[in-house]
This record gives sequence, structure tokens and C-alpha cells, in this order.
Amino acid sequence: MRHDVEQQEMNGEQLLHLSCQTCQWWNAVFVQARRFLNASEVSHGDTPWDEGGGSMLVVERMFLITAIYHAIEDLRKLGIEMQRRNDNSLQPVLESIQAVASFEDIKNMRDMNEHGLDYLVGKGRKPDQYQLTVHREHYKLTTTPAWTFIDGNEGIMLLGNVEITKLLLAMKEHLPLVHEKTKEIFNKEPLG
Repeated sequence: MRHDVEQQEMNGEQLLHLSCQTCQWWNAVFVQARRFLNASEVSHGDTPWDEGGGSMLVVERMFLITAIYHAIEDLRKLGIEMQRRNDNSLQPVLESIQAVASFEDIKNMRDMNEHGLDYLVGKGRKPDQYQLTVHREHYKLTTTPAWTFIDGNEGIMLLGNVEITKLLLAMKEHLPLVHEKTKEIFNKEPLG
């Protein structure tokens, strides 16, 4: 999040909109996760020239990454605004997310997917982070945010450097609290 956005205090109407938008993005994450997982089940060895499977996996992955990024970024800003109002109830959610995927890794994953062409031609802003080597107990994998790695035996799904399975589980655990708090804010904040 840009520093000036982080520092700017929101008025009641802006906070009302942010609470609604945050809830919408959190819901979108789980809709998109289902779509992504469905696409991954039908995409076994498809090439880009085969209609459907392989191409849909790329599309659904991009939308999932976008939803995750906005859900977390909006929740971070909402958490800042709530702290200004002496309410720290969203901090455990943010800490839980940060424990499984750094905010920087999530932002990089989103940026590198969004600006994939820039990286492909060597003009990305963080080329040293574009290709990552992920070390796991039994293997080493070189990956980029543009590739998805799924190991059903180990229960691992990586998008770039983010272990998406763990992130989605952390988000799902806190979804009821996010719903509750965003609804509370939406119903409490005055318009105008």
C-alpha cells in the first residue's frame, strides 16, 4: 500500500465504502479459488492451443491473485482505520495472513502477474525477484508468479513464492470475523 494512502485518514463515508469493498473482495477470493481449482482439475497437459483447460487455468489464476491482493490490501487499510478508532479486532486476521505469506510476496505476486510482459522483456521493477527458487523438504523448484505448481501428494500449491493453500486456509478461518466486522462498520458509519 502506498505510504500516502496508508497515512490518509478516511471519513465515515469512505470507511463505509471500504468495509463493503473489503467484504466483496474476501467473498471473491473464495469464488475465484473454486474456479481456479476447477480449472486445475481439467487442465492436465493442455497446451495453449487446446481450447479450455490450460488457458482457463491461467485466467482463473490471474483473477484469484487479483482477488487475494485486493482482499488483503483493503483489510490492511480497514485495520489501520479501525486502530485509529481504538479497535484492534482485525489485527489477528492480518497477523495470521502474514504468518503464512508476507504482504510483500502477495504484492509481488500480483504486480508480476499484472505486468508479466514487462518482466518477460526484462523491464520489470524487481527482476531479481521474478524467478524464485523454492526449497521444500524433498525438492527444489524454480518458479515465477506466472507459473502454478501443484503437488497433490504433498498438498502444496504455489503461485510464485506464495503457498496459496495455506493462505486460503488462513483466510477461510477468519472469513466469519471479516464478515462480522465489515457489516458492523457498514451499519455503524454515517454517510457524508
